[in-house]
Formats: sequence, C-alpha cells, structure tokens
Amino acid sequence: MNMLIDRQVLILQSIVENFITTNQPVGSKQLAQSIDFSSATIRNDMSKLEKEGLIKKTHISSGRVPSEKGYRYYVDYIKKDYELTSSESEKLKELMSDKYVSEDNYLEKNAIVLSDLTDCTAVILAPTKADRRINKVEVILLSSRSILVILVTNIGEVFQQNYKLDADFTAEDIAEVNKLLQTYFYDVDMATAHVIIHGELEKYLKTKVNNYDMIVVALNRLLQNKIKKTVALGGKYNLLKQPDIDNVEKLKEVVSLLEDDKIVELLDHNVEVTDSDTCIKIGKELELENIADLSLVSSKYNTSKGQGVIAVFGPKRMDYSKIMTLIGCVRDNLNNNLK
Repeated sequence: MNMLIDRQVLILQSIVENFITTNQPVGSKQLAQSIDFSSATIRNDMSKLEKEGLIKKTHISSGRVPSEKGYRYYVDYIKKDYELTSSESEKLKELMSDKYVSEDNYLEKNAIVLSDLTDCTAVILAPTKADRRINKVEVILLSSRSILVILVTNIGEVFQQNYKLDADFTAEDIAEVNKLLQTYFYDVDMATAHVIIHGELEKYLKTKVNNYDMIVVALNRLLQNKIKKTVALGGKYNLLKQPDIDNVEKLKEVVSLLEDDKIVELLDHNVEVTDSDTCIKIGKELELENIADLSLVSSKYNTSKGQGVIAVFGPKRMDYSKIMTLIGCVRDNLNNNLK
C-alpha cells in the first residue's frame, strides 16, 4: 500500500469513527463540517482512499464506508488510546471490589460487565494449564452394570465419574479395557485424547470387548464434562441485535457460534497472543462461514492455575480503542483477583 499523507489519514480516521458511531455512510460535505478542508479536497482524497481499497461505496448512498482493509489500517496505524468515561470507571470499580465467591461466578460477572460496557458479546474462558496432559485413565468395575472412570493429569488433577451401563461387563472385559488405556493414555494432550478415543482405541475395543461402545461413551463424557474449558458468556444475544446481522443465514451462523464448544474452538484457533498483548481479527480474518461482518478482540490473562482468554465479538464497526481498553481493565482485574 502507498503511504498516505497526513490529511488522508485524518479523513480515513473521520470516516471510520463516524461510521462506528452512526452506522451510516459518510460523505464529503459531512466531513467538511468537522475537519478544516474543502469538500473538493476531501472528495479527491476520498477517491485516493477508495483506489487504495480503504473505503468503498454503498448501494444506497453517495457516501463511503470503511472496507476491511480500511479497518485494518485504522487499527494498526491510526486508533488512539481510549479514555474511560466516569460511568465506565465506576462500573469497573464496582466489579473490582466485588466479593469473590467462586471462579465460575467471578468470570461470569466480569463477562457481563464487559458485554454491558461494549454492547457486544463477551466471552471469558477459565484458566487452564498450557501443559496439562493426561497421565492415566483407568476403569474400575463396581458391579456388572456400573463402572467408575478415573483420569489423572500430569499436574496432579484427578477426575472421576460413575456410569451406569445398559449391559453386563465382566472383570475380564474391564481388564482388556485397562490394558488398552495404559497403552494409549500416557502423556497425551487433551485435544489428542478425543482423537484416540474415536480412533485407535475404539477400533481395538471393538475386537476385544462386547458392548465396547458403552465404554467409549463413558470415556468421552468424562473428557467433555470434567476437562472441557469453562465458558463465561456475557451479552449472549447482543450480536443478534446488530444491524450488520441482517439475514436468516447470518442469524443461524451466529446462534451456532454461541454454543460453548464452537466458541472454544474459535478462540483456540484465533487468539494469537501472549501475556498482555491484544489480538484483533477483522471480518474474513476470522474465516467464519456466512459471517464476514464480525470482528474479534481478545487477550489472555494469567493466574496460578494457568492462562485464560478474554474476548469480545462484535460488528466490524466496533469501537476498537474502547474495547481494547476495557479488555485490558478486565484482564488486570482477573490477573489480580483470580488465585
């Protein structure tokens, strides 16, 4: 991209910030009222910005709106630090002084406040050890139709769950199961565990144990119920209120996105930051089918239990400076108060 002169940067900034505020195309006459250049000069520079792919025409107006490239330029080179309003500062102060009851409860409160202040959908993933791995899985036969499944991680966590079965199992059956579990489940990361269960383990259980599928279901449930990341969601339906989500297919995609497993998968794929950095994905950078109108701003926080994720989903025309500042405040709060 060719370098923009200062005047063109100012015009692009004005177009982006006007559109963020009003959701209406921006014309040269409107810009001339707020910046000290003639309409003709502004039109010439808008033509230059359009040729660079930073702004684009709409079908319903002679004004211009930012393109994804324009938003990216704005985020990378133009946006300024955001100063919290007194109301925002007060809400954050209340949050920071709120009594800690439990991790889940505290994460949910932070997500709700973040969604209220941004008018977007806020997601916070509970902290997990980056190096958490499975060291042992064992099945204990309690009765012919009842088992206890135990899972031990490399950081000393022990998860266990009782399961009722719909068929009889013998001690010999369970011995075969444990022999295979010892082979496949030592020093295995969480993501690989699901692949193993539905791959090699299921293949060999099928040849050794009758009604093997019941064991597979029990193992899978333990992983899903005990190991899955806790998701705190605030403003779940804020995305559906956005005028950018303007057809049935987009609505379906957004509703699907708001399922816990989908959110975790999306964040795992898109949060490319360490420590206090912030990651911004705009529109098609998220690679969401049917939804090119959303953006994601995210960061990670650190506790003694490991790293967690804070994220805000919103329209491409979200107030990036404001949201980055608010995420930073919530990140500091979680860093300081989650032990």
